[in-house]
Amino acid sequence: MKYSKYLSVLVSVVVLSAWSFKLNQPSVFRGGDAMTMSEEFAAYGLSDSIMISVGIVKILLALLLLAGAFKFPALLKPSAAIMSLFMIGAVYFHISISDGVLPTLPAATMLLCCLLIVFYPKPISGEKF
Repeated sequence: MKYSKYLSVLVSVVVLSAWSFKLNQPSVFRGGDAMTMSEEFAAYGLSDSIMISVGIVKILLALLLLAGAFKFPALLKPSAAIMSLFMIGAVYFHISISDGVLPTLPAATMLLCCLLIVFYPKPISGEKF
């Protein structure tokens, strides 16, 4: 199994988790002093309508990453590329409000995973095509 499959599953699980059952739960990874996703977006100066739009797109991309991992590999790179743009935005917003490393870490890690899917198509040593 190619590493991109593992990475896409990881990104999908993290994104789906953050945008579903953890949406209104406190987390050490929230930006600023936010306790919910809505409060986090407000800390960045963004509205609830932007939060909903971002959430819908991220959920769709996470589902496309899963579909790419298990059935339609052609979906992996485009989905990961678009998700990486959202993760660049997430990292930017964390930095813009002077969040520390811990709140920024998940977005930065997901960004790295997406970039690996997009730019490093070779399997990890020992893996076969």
